[in-house]
Amino acid sequence: MKIENIVENPYEKSIIPGLSFEIKISHIKYQEAITGVSGWLQTDDGKIVAEIKETIRENPAPDEVGARDSDFDSQFKEEIYKTTLITLLDKRALDHIEKRRKVDRKGDVKLTLNLDVKSIESRATISHLHEVKPKSIGLSPIRVPTHKRETEGEIIVYAYDSKFSSSRANRWILSGNGNPIFLSIKEQLIKAERTISSSDWIHDYAPKLELGEYFIVEIPKGKKIIEEAWQYIEKAEECFRRWDTKGAYANCREAGSLLDRTLKTKMGKDSFIYKERWGRTYGRFNNFASLDLHLEDIKESPGYSPDDVKINKTDAEHTLIVTKMLVKYAEELIEEGK
Repeated sequence: MKIENIVENPYEKSIIPGLSFEIKISHIKYQEAITGVSGWLQTDDGKIVAEIKETIRENPAPDEVGARDSDFDSQFKEEIYKTTLITLLDKRALDHIEKRRKVDRKGDVKLTLNLDVKSIESRATISHLHEVKPKSIGLSPIRVPTHKRETEGEIIVYAYDSKFSSSRANRWILSGNGNPIFLSIKEQLIKAERTISSSDWIHDYAPKLELGEYFIVEIPKGKKIIEEAWQYIEKAEECFRRWDTKGAYANCREAGSLLDRTLKTKMGKDSFIYKERWGRTYGRFNNFASLDLHLEDIKESPGYSPDDVKINKTDAEHTLIVTKMLVKYAEELIEEGK
């Protein structure tokens, strides 16, 4: 028994945000019948965030089990069990999934489905018994009393058939493969890892899971002429994923200072590119990128309440986006000046 395919989607039939998983599980028809699937959902750090339950199947085909060692053995073959699983996600679960996504290098959502698949398994086999008339083997007719009257009976005999593999250990008409146990109830744990790409999560899942809509800014990195500046960007992004706003600000300022020194050296401090085009842009950047350095001084101002003087995630996010644009702008100015 194994999972053949899973298709995940936002679940929109509940007032609580959730995910649905259309799943296909292969099993052996007549040998086993799946009776239910449930489980739990984990994030990539191993934390359980929600239960997984099976929806009610509409017009399901009857699931049957049978006995082996007969002409019907050829029908014991692989079959697909199709069902839909749902998991409802409360705010804590969604917050944790989003937190793990922001730590991921590509911003993907990585989940693990732990599925408990319950099934009934047939252990029954049929003995190869045949009817024989007594007179065909030189015996007198046999009279067998029934509830109405006596009737002529026949003898049941065993005959080995090489086409089948029934055991000679017993002569039961219906055997549990050598014992009286015909059925067993099984539970099998199956794990499946799923990855939802960053773009799919942002565009298709986040709005339907009530996480809001994202504003996506794509900034081409170009030729990465100033490699060290991009390294500062990567450090700033790592700080931002850890909610370290001061670290994000500091790395953005370092990137800006590096760009300023590079432009000054390559373009000349009195050039129009450095003094006017770059100078005006960098001046505005440096003004807001240094905000976290002046918070204590600003708190002393009578015009603000000390409780209001603070920076948060949105400030760091804005600074990070603008820093990326600043690096790209500086590299294009250097290309122009060649």
